[in-house]
Amino acid sequence: MASQLAGGALTGEGRELAPRAGEPGDTGPRVRRPGVELLDVHKSFGAVAAVRGVTLALEAGAVTALVGPSGCGKTTTLRLVAGFDTPDRGEVRIGGRAVAGGAGGAVPPERRRVGMVFQQLALFPHLDVAGNIAYGLSRTGRAERQARVAELLELVGLVGYERRRPHELSGGQAQRVALARALGPRPDVVLLDEPFSSLDVTLRAGVRAEVRSILQAAGATALLVTHDQEEALSLGDQVAVMLDGRIAQVGTPDEVYRRPVDLHVAGFLGAANLFEAELNDGVLHTPLGLVAVPRGGSGGVVTALVRPEDLDLLDIGPDEGETDGHGGAGAVGAVGTVTAVEYYGHDQLVVVALAEGKPVRARLHADRRLQPGTRVRVTARRAYPLP
Repeated sequence: MASQLAGGALTGEGRELAPRAGEPGDTGPRVRRPGVELLDVHKSFGAVAAVRGVTLALEAGAVTALVGPSGCGKTTTLRLVAGFDTPDRGEVRIGGRAVAGGAGGAVPPERRRVGMVFQQLALFPHLDVAGNIAYGLSRTGRAERQARVAELLELVGLVGYERRRPHELSGGQAQRVALARALGPRPDVVLLDEPFSSLDVTLRAGVRAEVRSILQAAGATALLVTHDQEEALSLGDQVAVMLDGRIAQVGTPDEVYRRPVDLHVAGFLGAANLFEAELNDGVLHTPLGLVAVPRGGSGGVVTALVRPEDLDLLDIGPDEGETDGHGGAGAVGAVGTVTAVEYYGHDQLVVVALAEGKPVRARLHADRRLQPGTRVRVTARRAYPLP
């Protein structure tokens, strides 16, 4: 495969990579083929139920990010797909073939056509880059093995690094070697277990983008396990949120972030401002004003979710009064006082105490200068009713 790594983006055989659903250039619905399926899978360790009735389909050729807090069962789920653990109940299918729980019994890990990228990468220190990549190709002829290694080096942008040892590589380069090794035997699915946790913050975002591009260029079906919400949202074509051993929600990154199914998912995936509101004729009547709901509907009293980046703050004078506090006719937001500012360089998180004492968090551009004690009017550009 003729591929190149330039400016952080990969192309394959001269073609632009397909955008994720909802991204610019997306042409709409496409036929979805399951690459991996978990059907009502259960797994317990003694009295501890680690995985409880998980049903999840990974689309072939796409990246699914399985995200959840520590101890929620996501690594156990990955081990069940890999074959390192066997489900107590339920079925695991890869490429349409039952590998656990089916009539034929459990297929051992080495026969599942699964590639693994471990948290610590596990590169062999005594082998050079080419040797590490070729490790999983021992059953192929020498000429075929050399051709495949050359193809993978080009895919991951490491042509010229063949003879370097792992200790001579940067963290990002080592990550690409581990991914090339996993892709070498052309597996049906690539499993990535917290693969970026050992990288420092400055490397992480760039390496994530490179890995996603490599997986796309290879046409790989991938399952990424992570506890990092930003990582899941930026890498996954599909995001599955796991809480307490169950899949709480599955959808595109935008769906799970903007339209979480409940308060638990909303709170886990990022900062959430929650308000009691009334939904009537497609309009949310909130303490911050009237906000149209894209999907319309009426539901009486609901909980409205407002993400920090969807809030606007307007400086006001010390004598400016309140609205009616419930988004009535003419309501233009709620008055509050800035209590704290957290500066991150590219943006800032501003905490505002509303008049009734409720704190809200707004994410603003870093150029905006607000100090604790500043009076502001808070309005919402978007809000989403929770079920």
